[in-house]
Amino acid sequence: MPYKILILVPEASTAELNNHSIIPSALHREGHEVHVGDIDTLNVHRSVVVCDRVRLTEEFAAGGDFPRMRETYASAEEFDLVWVLAGTHPEAEDDSFRLLWLLNQRVPFVNDATALFYLNSKINLGAVVPAENLPVSYVSNDFDFLTDLVESDADRSWVVKPTSEGCGADVYVVNRRDRNRSALLSSATGNAASRNGRYGRDIIGMAKRHAAVQEYIPNVRENEKRVIIAGDRPVAGFNRHHPEDDHRSNATLGARFSPLQLTDEENAFVRRLGKRMMDLGIFYSGIDLAFPYVIEVNMVNPGGLSYHRRATGEDRSSEAVGLVLDALRTAGKLS
Repeated sequence: MPYKILILVPEASTAELNNHSIIPSALHREGHEVHVGDIDTLNVHRSVVVCDRVRLTEEFAAGGDFPRMRETYASAEEFDLVWVLAGTHPEAEDDSFRLLWLLNQRVPFVNDATALFYLNSKINLGAVVPAENLPVSYVSNDFDFLTDLVESDADRSWVVKPTSEGCGADVYVVNRRDRNRSALLSSATGNAASRNGRYGRDIIGMAKRHAAVQEYIPNVRENEKRVIIAGDRPVAGFNRHHPEDDHRSNATLGARFSPLQLTDEENAFVRRLGKRMMDLGIFYSGIDLAFPYVIEVNMVNPGGLSYHRRATGEDRSSEAVGLVLDALRTAGKLS
């Protein structure tokens, strides 16, 4: 059954063909009426959620550029489904999520607005992933606590990262032997002591910032995988190979990738995790897996389909969108 589907991305990100084009192209090929809307133009006009949008054409599906958003302040509510493929500018994030929540009360989302807001963060990873499949983890804005943690065991290393950034930004590995550990932990928690000393607490106010801290998994360099889950099925992904001189495995930072190979045990685990995520309103995601551990979960268009295609020559996008729609129908979100 064909559906009328709204894809939300910032218009600025459509200037080049990238990961944002793969899913709308696949939906169009499969016979659905696909519109792309600019998430930065979400507004409410006379109680209706609106945005700038455009209907995709055959030219785009054949590999052409995104067309410009021609319909200004058109309804975002007259769709069977909304798929959010990118967020908005950080300064507008709070209002954007409130607008997405309102729209989601009227139109089903592939990943619910509440899941995108609350669960697409390293803070709440434990709400998605079973405790036995998480590295030892903390979320803290307390420099002294994290310093004591890192210094308590000379044989343990820790990965410190921002709670809501991506693409490897400000991700550090620290341990007791690292002379930079104090500076890195200070930076990760907001440099509160330095800022208070420079400006005064009365002037600068609250300076502490939360950081996510995970025990470093020794096998992550040899066994890290990005797995795309559509519904409850692992549908694509790639093996991640760290650069020799970097602990980060982000493709945007030069990491290599190769065709994904899941063991039977990994495959069974991913399917169980997919079912768990569907119960939380998440029907499309990418996980960073160093089995038996999940390092991260990504819910806004993780780049697995594109790198899978580069690594293998196989395009799994039609299969992925088909599995997502099947899962949504089974869950009663689509008729």
